[in-house]
Amino acid sequence: VGGLPDGIVDTDMLAANAVATAKIAAGAVTAAKRGTGAILQTVYGYTTTQVTNNTNTYADTGLTATITPSSASNKILILASLNCCQKNYATYFRVRCVRGSTEIAKIDDGAGYTNDSSNNIIGSICLSGQDSPNTTSATTYKLQFQSAANVSTTLVQVNQALSSILLLEVAG
Repeated sequence: VGGLPDGIVDTDMLAANAVATAKIAAGAVTAAKRGTGAILQTVYGYTTTQVTNNTNTYADTGLTATITPSSASNKILILASLNCCQKNYATYFRVRCVRGSTEIAKIDDGAGYTNDSSNNIIGSICLSGQDSPNTTSATTYKLQFQSAANVSTTLVQVNQALSSILLLEVAG
């Protein structure tokens, strides 16, 4: 309303109207204008606590993150990097991401395989997945791991190496 008297926007006008403009802009981007695929929020989690698993039963890595979706129709994109080590035997890791008891993503039969019986520092195993939790309640995702052959010690966050998880809420 009112327009620009001389048709020119200068720094004085921007400074004088910055607060009013910010208030308008904050409520101006509605879900309809934003559209599907927009990133609505991000949550980051990490751990450096070493965890050992000597079995082929999934154990928690200690890497978790919790996000509260703003709409039940939105999706959650999961990106994780897990620092791993395999001790002895020519075997490999299995890694998965779960929400409660629901498996969301998995790297199975081959993660970190070296075909060597010595201690093997694998490095980072990256995992990604997408979930449709269909809720607006707080939702927790966690990573789990196991030794596939049930004959070796597997470790994560060896010597306090960093493992991390990033959750992104994507407009549905």
